[in-house]
Amino acid sequence: MHPMLAPLRLAALALLAAVSLSCAASTVQVAPFPDTASAPAADRSRVYVARATQFTGRVRRIEIVVSDQVVGELGEAGYLCFDLPAGRSMVQAFFKGSVIDGKPVEAVFNFEGQGGETYYFELQLDRASKKAQARALDAEAGEALMANRKAPSIR
Repeated sequence: MHPMLAPLRLAALALLAAVSLSCAASTVQVAPFPDTASAPAADRSRVYVARATQFTGRVRRIEIVVSDQVVGELGEAGYLCFDLPAGRSMVQAFFKGSVIDGKPVEAVFNFEGQGGETYYFELQLDRASKKAQARALDAEAGEALMANRKAPSIR
């Protein structure tokens, strides 16, 4: 490599890293945030949702909607936590696209929650198909994932 190109390459890499970090959106929750120090009520299910740490889809914003009510928007390093009535609820995760990353995609899943129980989900964008996926996690994996994430800003 030419000696003059090394500083330019280093500067370009630093700029790319700064732009990548600035693209990471914060996590904002508009639905009520439950008291996580106590278990959910007997007639409620607690749900935690975080996005997978992956390069594919990183610049996308993910809006979580339950039964046509916006819960919040997931950033890369955060999680959402909310209580739902026990029973069936339709959960939608809208991966909002950008010019760089392609068209918007949606993950829809019917959530069947038992009263007093806590559930964990990880959202990701499949690299090959560009389809959104919601993966249920067991309590151990879910708690470990949430321990590495930030609580949302509440609005």
